[in-house]
Amino acid sequence: MLNFLKNNKVNKNKEVLESRSKTFSKSLEKNVEEIKSALHKCCDLECRTLKISADEKLNAYMFFVNGMVAPAFVSENIIKPLVKFDVKKGMGISLHKQIFDQLLTVGNVSIETDIDQFVLKLLSGSVGIIIDNEYMAFAIEAVGWQERGVEEPASETVVKGMRAGFVENIRTNTSLIRRIIKNASLKFEKISIGRVTNTEINIAYIEGIVQEGMVEEARRRISQIDIDGIITGGQIQELIDENIFSPFSQSYTTERVDRACSCLLEGRVVILIDNSPFVIVVPITIMQYVQSIADYNVRYISASFTRILRFFSINATLLLPGLYVAIFSYHHEMIPSQILKTISHAREQLPFPVFTEMLLLEFAFEILREAGVRLPRPVGQAVSIVGALVIGQAAVSARLVSPPSIIVVALTGICSFTIPLTEAANTYIILRFLVLIAAGVFGMPGLICALLLIIVHLAGLRSFGVPYLSTISPFSGSDWQDFLIRVPTCFMKTRPTQTAKANRVRQQSPKQREEN
Repeated sequence: MLNFLKNNKVNKNKEVLESRSKTFSKSLEKNVEEIKSALHKCCDLECRTLKISADEKLNAYMFFVNGMVAPAFVSENIIKPLVKFDVKKGMGISLHKQIFDQLLTVGNVSIETDIDQFVLKLLSGSVGIIIDNEYMAFAIEAVGWQERGVEEPASETVVKGMRAGFVENIRTNTSLIRRIIKNASLKFEKISIGRVTNTEINIAYIEGIVQEGMVEEARRRISQIDIDGIITGGQIQELIDENIFSPFSQSYTTERVDRACSCLLEGRVVILIDNSPFVIVVPITIMQYVQSIADYNVRYISASFTRILRFFSINATLLLPGLYVAIFSYHHEMIPSQILKTISHAREQLPFPVFTEMLLLEFAFEILREAGVRLPRPVGQAVSIVGALVIGQAAVSARLVSPPSIIVVALTGICSFTIPLTEAANTYIILRFLVLIAAGVFGMPGLICALLLIIVHLAGLRSFGVPYLSTISPFSGSDWQDFLIRVPTCFMKTRPTQTAKANRVRQQSPKQREEN
């Protein structure tokens, strides 16, 4: 019933939009009035009359949004050719066809018959030309707004590798991907969503490698979005996730061009959003939690060692505080006597039990981390480091917390920084508190039950039809070559099993190339 009402609402909205659509008439004055009415109270709208051809004196009108186009480009490549245009009579060629051929040299020129589409082109950085006695108008792309240049990604540190990151211009982002993958099989499909913002979305994939069903699913989920506006990529992520109540995101974002290209070559789908320097990658599996694009810029031995460290760090982030609380609150027999004496001595005359102490310290650590992110970068780093040192030392001196608890919280926080995915790091913060509460209330059985619940949830979770625990369950021996241990590149001959079922061959031996 809810789906019926939702689809009925969407159809009604489409009918209203279609009823409002207007086409151009032969009257120049009427067309100009319609456009000015649609863009009334827009002080950045610029318009002027033009006389086409010195002999015929044909009337025309030009529109553009100030700040969205390049003035020099408009003057040299549009106004001057129009004013000097020579109308050819008696050749059986219509006026708009002659002008279209004349203006084709400036780049992207489209003929619009719908006024609403014409207005949308103006708001996207095009120059509009309306000619008297013509049922159509020209929209000439002349984008000239200021934009940020291609820089090193700020959110993903590059030690060794490509230092070009995505920017807010979607055309720049597609060109960055094209520079690496120079193949006609790389496709970009355009979808516009947002009733007010009309945000352009591009679905990128490599035809012949990606599963067609995965592309169709991404296309379907994005097309079904009915919202007034899209400002950030996080909105798209939530709207296309299958299980919105799961703490685990079923997609992830990246600012690195090389990482996005690597995902495309694995058979994944990349979603680019205009005005966002982050792209969305789907599907996501548990493999991405320990993988980093930097692993492929070092020797396989170093990369494998780093991944193993990352794996243990992720588990420590989730379990260490809860394990500490469970053992020192309920299971003293698990601790060697010498360590138990040392920690018991450090905890003498403290006002809080271990569980309350760890809970307060975890909250304090997350507050300091959030403050460091929100403040300007130089100030934020100083506040995070100095704040942690000063507050920690003052709390120990005042005998409010014990030094072992400070060490556990600091080690947990440091381990969380090793997670390559931002979405995974945020998820583990929430799960860490849940595990900590379960361990503080029920001890080790509570911690084990919380861990089992997380594993059961992951076992049933899917990202665009792909099991979240792929490589582990369902088991794939070939995928383990690029999981915890990264084998030498010459041995990684196949793509991931779940994402590239159509064409799994990544590289071939000389003998296989000769046979083919």
